[in-house]
Parts: sequence; C-alpha cells; structure tokens
Amino acid sequence: MNPIAIFIISFLGAAILVLLLVVVFILKQIKRSTKLKARQYSLYGDYAVKGETVFLGDSLTEFFRIEEFFHAHNPYNRGIAGDTTDDVLERLESNVIDLEPSKVFLQIGTNDLEARKKGKKEMTVENIKKILSRLQEALPEGEIYFLSLYPVNRKAKFFSPFFVRGRKNEDIVKINAAVKTFCEEKGITFIDVYSRLVDENGNLNKDYTFEGLHLSFEGYKKVVEAVKPYL
Repeated sequence: MNPIAIFIISFLGAAILVLLLVVVFILKQIKRSTKLKARQYSLYGDYAVKGETVFLGDSLTEFFRIEEFFHAHNPYNRGIAGDTTDDVLERLESNVIDLEPSKVFLQIGTNDLEARKKGKKEMTVENIKKILSRLQEALPEGEIYFLSLYPVNRKAKFFSPFFVRGRKNEDIVKINAAVKTFCEEKGITFIDVYSRLVDENGNLNKDYTFEGLHLSFEGYKKVVEAVKPYL
C-alpha cells in the first residue's frame, strides 16, 4: 500500500473517531439537559396554581404551543424533548402529581421505539399503563386523557429517515390499540389523534410535519381539534 493510501485511510479513521466522540458528547449533553429541565419543572411547581391542566410528554408536547392554542385554560406544559416512558415515570410525581391538576393530557411513547432494543411495543405499552394507573391513583378527582401516538413518515423529506429512524407506523398502530383497550377498561379517555394526521398511505401527512416526526403548525391544528372538546 502506497503512502498516500495509508494517509487517506488514517485520516478517514481519525475523522470517524472524532465524529463518534462528538456524537457521544452531544447525546450526553442532551440527556443532562433533560434532567435539568425536569428539575426546573419541579422548582416551577412552587409557583404553580393547583388544580389546572397539564400536558405531559416528550418533544411533541414540549414543542406544542399550548399556551397559544389554549390560553384561556392556563395550561402547564410539562413536555421534555427526548423523553421516553421511563423518563416520564421518573419525574411524574414532581412534575405533574405535585401540581394536583384537574386534567392531565399524556402523549408519550414514540422515543421508546428508538431507544429500546428489544420488546419495544410491549415495554412501551406496559410503561404507559403504569403512568396512567399512577395518575389515576394519585389524582382520583382528576380527569386523565391519553393522546394516541402520532404517525411518522420516513419519506416526507430526503432527510426524514435520519429523524424517524427505528419508528414504524405498524408498531405505533399496535401500541395505540393496546393502550386504547386499557383506557376503556380503566375509564380513561383515549383521544385518537393518529387518524387525523395520517394520509391515504398510512403515513404522517407531509403537510403536517417538518421532517416526518415532529409536527408543523398545521399538524398541531389537527391535535387542537381533537383535544379542544375535552378542555
């Protein structure tokens, strides 16, 4: 092998190693940020008004401008980007239950389909059940709502696969069906947002998303249509 080839291979190897280190660093910072945000929410609880409405979830909730859409109801947004059902379970008491809300709208689960290696659907459903059960137990006078997981579209943009990653609509449909059955058994209101966002091919409508995972303003308008009757 000539010196130029050796140099190129060495350079590419070093570049890949640096890139991996940067990715690891960014992921650690994101995780640290979510922990800090959960702590901030618990601190904000000292200034919150009890008995109000809380929206709980991941980035799909955090990026949902509920204060603009539902300003008359003084809702609290307790969404954290990157959260899985495990994360929500961990912060459920301090971020939500301590507020003694009269209504809780939960939307969580899509990140589990990326974060988990095995038992994605089953573990996601079980954790959602735990969250809903804990909310019912701790808030016997409260109204609990579950917003169905939203569809995804890995063909919305050329870069959509990078954002959608391991999420599949067939898994999302199965999770929604299982959670809906549980909600019916427990007297929890299941709000079907999935069918409002899906296109004729069973994917998240391109008009409702930025990159196949997160919703655009038009997408959130559809969520508002589904949620508004329950506020």
